[in-house]
Amino acid sequence: MKIKDSVALVTGANRGLGRAFAAALLAGGARKVYAAARDPGSVTLAGVTPVQLDVTNAQQAAALARELGDVSLLINNAGILRGTGLLEAGSVEAARARWKRTSSARCN
Repeated sequence: MKIKDSVALVTGANRGLGRAFAAALLAGGARKVYAAARDPGSVTLAGVTPVQLDVTNAQQAAALARELGDVSLLINNAGILRGTGLLEAGSVEAARARWKRTSSARCN
């Protein structure tokens, strides 16, 4: 993958690994880096273009994909973690349901 002159979208770019990925893309010569977060005001990295995206909202993701038609590189970093850990779910069924919700945000 060529980073120089690419147009990138990084989900979950407001902190942690997402922010680091966005910074690395800028340092690598990306022409433009869209930094997606549920709250675009939480994106503080200079040089990126903040955009709103809740990765659990498929309609919002599809609309953003249409809006950002120039994206040539995607780093789908965002994820969700709700409630307690899988081992504290109370039952195997509850743990499976929680795992399905969490993994579907990353894979769909």
